[in-house]
Amino acid sequence: MQLNTTKHKKNEGYWHFGRIGDIWKHLPLCAVVANEDIQTYVETNSAYFDYELEHSLEQKYGIGFFIEKAKKYPELSVSEYYKLIKPFFDRNKYLGSCGQVVHLLKDQPDKYIFFDLDKNALSSIEKSVVKLGLSHKVKTVQKDSVTGLINLIPMLNNQSFVHIDPYVIYQKNEDGHSYLDGFFEAVKKGIKCFLWYGFDTLNEKRKINAYIVSGIKQTEPNTISCDELILNEIQDNTVSINPGVLGCGILTGNLSEKSIDIITRYANLLVDVYKDSTFNGVSGELYYDKII
Repeated sequence: MQLNTTKHKKNEGYWHFGRIGDIWKHLPLCAVVANEDIQTYVETNSAYFDYELEHSLEQKYGIGFFIEKAKKYPELSVSEYYKLIKPFFDRNKYLGSCGQVVHLLKDQPDKYIFFDLDKNALSSIEKSVVKLGLSHKVKTVQKDSVTGLINLIPMLNNQSFVHIDPYVIYQKNEDGHSYLDGFFEAVKKGIKCFLWYGFDTLNEKRKINAYIVSGIKQTEPNTISCDELILNEIQDNTVSINPGVLGCGILTGNLSEKSIDIITRYANLLVDVYKDSTFNGVSGELYYDKII
């Protein structure tokens, strides 16, 4: 998750929402959680339950463009993500991933666990789930979610779903653990995993891909899938445009074949949706890379 020093009226410090990275995170996430049998849902870096849209250039290229185009694609217009997000978009709101999952699954899981370091973000979740009558199922944890996740793994099982949502996945924390370490530990235990990551150059993409391929040696290859969407304008070392992120990937483990197929279909659909798109006068077209 990226932060900068820009201040917003409600969600101070958070600026990523509604951008292209969120489209390639939340569109498949909603479909996957709706498809899987989930008793415990865990999310790292949960951030706010919802946000006030600012209709910035980045959001117009992200959620604004998606909402406009999705109605022309039957599979997208009936998707869980579109049906959920459109009414909020019409009210100038964007639901965060925690808000999306709670609205979709409601009281189906036995427990939701949301990690974040930001007390105000967690407070927004706590207040929102009270209104939805789900506070008895929700636990918020204000601590480093890398170590928090690794410590939690022994208490989870194959009906647990972990959504790992950092920005950089391989950096070690003070305890010597990374989000990628947590992902592979969870996969080895049979836990359903969905990890989103971003990058802005091809060199960074290659570095991340190498970490992922190396980590797969710890577990069974057929439990892992990895799909990336990347702007055609991405370069090896420099960043010429910045719509929020120039490339991002979804790394999954222990999902059903149907869920994996859904992710692939949505990736190809988004490539088609963004044909002939532009961002700030530059091509906004995407390409799809199947890593695993």
